[in-house]
Amino acid sequence: MFPDLKLAIRQLARSPGFTFAAVASLALGLGATATVLCWLNHLVERPLAGVTDQQELVMLVSNQGGGNVSVPDLDDFVAQGGVFSDALVSMPTPASLTVGRQSEWVNAQIISANAFDLLGVKPILGRAFLPGEDRKAGASPVLVISERLWRRRFGGSAAVLGRTVELNRHAFTIVGVAPASFLGTVPPKIIDAWAPSSMIWEVRNQGTGFLTQRSWRGWLNLARLRPGVSIAQAQAAVEALGARLTATYPNTNRDVHHRVVPLSGCPWSAAAVVGPVLRLLLVVCGGVLLIVAGNIASLLLARAVGRRKEIAIRLSAGASRARLVRQFLTESILLGLLGGLAGLVLASWAIDTLPLLLTEPSPDLALQFSLDGRIAALTLALSLATGIAFGLLPAWQASQIDLNEVLKECSRGTAGSRSAQRARRLLVAGEIALALVLLAGASLCLRGLSRARQVDFGFQPDHVLLAGMRIGMNGYTPATGPQFYRQVRERLAALPGVEEAALASWIPLGLSGCKGTGVQVAGYVRPPNEDATYEFAIVSPRYFAAMRIPLVAGRDFTDRDDAAAPPVAIVNEVFANRFWPGQDPLGRKFRSGGNELTIVGIARTGKYNQLNEPPACFFYVPYQMGAPDLDLGLCVRTRGDPLAAVPAIRQAVAALDPGVDLLGFKPLTTHVEAVFFAQWVASLFLTLLGGVALALAALGVYAVMAFAVNQRTQEFGVRLALGASAGQVLWLVVRQGLALTGAGVAAGVVTAFGLTHLLSSFLYGTSPFDPLTFLAVPAVLGLVALLASCLPAWRATRVNPMEALRAE
Repeated sequence: MFPDLKLAIRQLARSPGFTFAAVASLALGLGATATVLCWLNHLVERPLAGVTDQQELVMLVSNQGGGNVSVPDLDDFVAQGGVFSDALVSMPTPASLTVGRQSEWVNAQIISANAFDLLGVKPILGRAFLPGEDRKAGASPVLVISERLWRRRFGGSAAVLGRTVELNRHAFTIVGVAPASFLGTVPPKIIDAWAPSSMIWEVRNQGTGFLTQRSWRGWLNLARLRPGVSIAQAQAAVEALGARLTATYPNTNRDVHHRVVPLSGCPWSAAAVVGPVLRLLLVVCGGVLLIVAGNIASLLLARAVGRRKEIAIRLSAGASRARLVRQFLTESILLGLLGGLAGLVLASWAIDTLPLLLTEPSPDLALQFSLDGRIAALTLALSLATGIAFGLLPAWQASQIDLNEVLKECSRGTAGSRSAQRARRLLVAGEIALALVLLAGASLCLRGLSRARQVDFGFQPDHVLLAGMRIGMNGYTPATGPQFYRQVRERLAALPGVEEAALASWIPLGLSGCKGTGVQVAGYVRPPNEDATYEFAIVSPRYFAAMRIPLVAGRDFTDRDDAAAPPVAIVNEVFANRFWPGQDPLGRKFRSGGNELTIVGIARTGKYNQLNEPPACFFYVPYQMGAPDLDLGLCVRTRGDPLAAVPAIRQAVAALDPGVDLLGFKPLTTHVEAVFFAQWVASLFLTLLGGVALALAALGVYAVMAFAVNQRTQEFGVRLALGASAGQVLWLVVRQGLALTGAGVAAGVVTAFGLTHLLSSFLYGTSPFDPLTFLAVPAVLGLVALLASCLPAWRATRVNPMEALRAE
């Protein structure tokens, strides 16, 4: 095929404008596809950097405890299920690391001792955890650090092994260094220190009951399937063993069900947020690529008409039709590969733009990726397939010419066969239909995003500042912590410019999960399969005032609701209506966490995790009640810009205890932006790619109409010579363009009606069949196509009749 390749290069070099346009449009379509494939691969399909055989990894997700598992349950699934070779549990947390006298916040993770072996991660220095180091509470103060931390804080010295550092004011001995390629098991968060799960109290201030009690389902997990075991087989085994556990442990496992999900379906990583968006974008990129292929196929068909004499002479000279098809395919494949290479160059730049989509970029997130060999090979294979796809029809059409007819044609040329003309029109109509689908999707997503930003959260996020505190890491205990919290709240409330100061264990509409616990109400008959776990938050007095959450009945918490007083709670409206419909819930009692709580207030129901969630039960307990939560964060309402209050807040807290460092200052308005991420990214990319599709469709209409005008120059000259007006000629051309556009718009509307329901998860408060969208988008597309037809039509009216007749 070397002679074919040489001829293809000469042919493309003779038409630099066509070649550049084709390669550029292919680069755009293939580059966008490669970029999304890279993001999908690194964030969803293979998210655990540095981990081997990720296709064998799954996780168990329960219907209670926020979807997490308990250590005893997981141990039984591994030991008795027969489908898992091993499993691990983990829990991420920020931690204060002190080396010498210098402290800093790092992302840490407590994890099973077998984790590094299960994941196939080999320390570059020292060792991983030993078997048994994760079983006895507080007995194994050892630490594995990341290579990044090792080089930054210890200069890459081998003497780091055996060195003692402080993690949350507890002494730990460094025993190993993990390779830089390993980032932990909660992607894309970068973890820099790992401790065995037996050190849960020292690292996270969580009770050691998390290690032994079945009801404490707070652990993230990963399990490795045995060779040859499918997810369906693992699910069947887990269901069978789950039934036995329910019979054996009815108090802790009644109505508890577990699902086996692949790594790409992880509910506590970036996959849960970006997975649906990236899959949608991949489909959209495919649509753009189809439009590009249709455009190039249409242009190649037009070029083939101009080469009819050349083709006829070659056939007359003895060339076979198969030889001609091979030559045309060589040209289209060369175009495809050039577009693929240019697309890879474009993608190598575009993949680094992901952090720009975040409202709050963080150095703790691994969002810088590189194009690996798999994605590059897949992109080149796609470019090859695309080249064949848009080259087949022109190649076949070119080989079907009638030699006698072509050789008898005069030099003015011809418009080609009717089948070729019909093929060009069908291709452009298809481009218009695809462009309409993409533009309709973009319009719907934009309207959904606009509606989402107008939703009532149930609280007011403006003028509120958030900051994290981890006083358990500063030596405070459940006995001394409430007093410090009270002092902080009183000190901050007295600052100039501060309206309210409160504390909370969790803030709604963020990315972090909320605490969940079992609830029992006397006399309430739970429906089958209803989750007995309800989310709750530990809050201080004035929390509802700071967040502007209305109390519809009862009272707020006060400082008198301490450990010496009867336990109390505030529930939301859904909670009250579920358990006491049509009754006054104030003074009613329910049991949770071993306590009997008396309801003293009813809070308005709001949004807690997602905008599209159904109204859910939620309750609040006071921090003075003795709950062992030493991770409460600040929630401060200010009169002006909340960030302007940061220095005064830091100074006030440091005056109480210089060792308490605040982390993660951010306005509540920034915090809640997380819930708009999916709609924002979908809207942005659909709009950008929809705009590209619109431009390509307009270019296709223009190319077809310009070619038609060029081939009918003599006809228009004759019409003008016989007395036709310029307006009549103009309408003759425009009418053809409008007919082409109308066919594409009609097909696009039908297709969009059938596909836009797939966008439902991105369309908060907007119907997938929104009438305004389905009126506006066809109108805009029709107007653009009309403008694309007008320039060739105007050129048709400028034909000189004498020159046309002279040529005739």
